[in-house]
Amino acid sequence: MVEKETKEIKKQITSIDINAIVKKAQESYQKKDFGLSRQISTGKSIARPVEDKDFVVWTRNDFWKSLTGLKGLPFGKICQVAGKPDSGKSSCAGNFMKMAQDQGTVVILWDSEQKFSPLRFDSKMGGKSDQLLVVNNNGIVEGCKAVSFLVHAVKELNPNAKILIVWDSVGACVNSSEDKNDEENFSQQPGISAKENSFAIKKFNKLASRYMNKETGEQSIATLVINQVYQTIGFGISVAVEKGGQEITYLSSLIIQLSRKKDLLKVKGGKKFKYGIVTRAKVKKNHLFDGDDCIAEMDLAVSADGVQLADDVKKDSDIKGWEDDEEGDE
Repeated sequence: MVEKETKEIKKQITSIDINAIVKKAQESYQKKDFGLSRQISTGKSIARPVEDKDFVVWTRNDFWKSLTGLKGLPFGKICQVAGKPDSGKSSCAGNFMKMAQDQGTVVILWDSEQKFSPLRFDSKMGGKSDQLLVVNNNGIVEGCKAVSFLVHAVKELNPNAKILIVWDSVGACVNSSEDKNDEENFSQQPGISAKENSFAIKKFNKLASRYMNKETGEQSIATLVINQVYQTIGFGISVAVEKGGQEITYLSSLIIQLSRKKDLLKVKGGKKFKYGIVTRAKVKKNHLFDGDDCIAEMDLAVSADGVQLADDVKKDSDIKGWEDDEEGDE
C-alpha cells in the first residue's frame, strides 16, 4: 500500500512542468523589477558570473585564474585574502585596485592600517591615487559608515557606476569600546569586535543587494577583505584561522590564505638587498568554482612590481635579480 502511494506521488511530481512554474512566478514581478525575477530559477539555470563585466578582472598574468578558476573579483560577492604580516596581502589588493581603475570601476579603500603609499601605487603599480577614494579610520563602525556614505554618494551621482570596496585590514580595526579616549583597560564586553565586524561585513553585503540593477539583475559592488590569521590549536593540530569573527568567514565566497616562504634577495656591491618574497597561496574556501577540481595551493612571487606566479617569474626572469636568488639567499 505504501509503495503504491509513493509511486503515485512520484508520478504526480514528474508530471509538473517546473519551467512553467518558474515562468509563472517570474511574471509576478513588474517590468522595472525584471532583474529580480532572476532570483527564481531551476537548479540548472542558476546564473553564475562568467563574463568580464561580472568581475574586476585580473589582467596582468594567469595568477588569479590559475589559483581560483575565476577571472577576478566577482561583483555582488565578498572575497577575502588573509595571512600573516608581509605575506603579500596588500600587494594583491593594490594590484586589484589598479586593474579596477583601468576597467572604469570606482575604488574605495578603507585603509584602517593607514599605510597606503601613493608613490608605490602610482609609480610601481601604475594606479592613480588621485582617483582613489580613501577612508582613513581604524574604528570598525565609523570606518564602515564612512565607506557606505561614499558608496551612496557614488551611486547618487552615477547609478550605473561599478565599485570595488577594499577593506585593508580587519585586524587593524578597533571596536567602539577600545576607541574611547578614556578607556585604558581591556574591553569588558567579550566578542564586541566580532559583533561590530559582523555589522560591517553585513553592511557591505546589503550594499551589494541594494544597488543590484533591478531591471537586469546585474551586480555592481565587489568587496575585497584583507585579513590577518592566527594559529589556534585543537585536538593537537595547529590551524590558521582568520581574525574578525565567524561572520566574515561565512559571508566570504572565496578565502585565500597567504604565508611567506622566503625573501627574494639580490647581491649588489657585496651587499644583500631584499626586492620581494615568495609566498604560498592556499585556497581555503571557494564557493564560486564549478570545475571538477580546484588548485589547493601554489607559490607566488611578490615584489614592488606586483604579484606573479613564482614559476613564471623564474622561467621568464620578469623580476630583476631572480637569477641572483640562489647566491644571495641564505
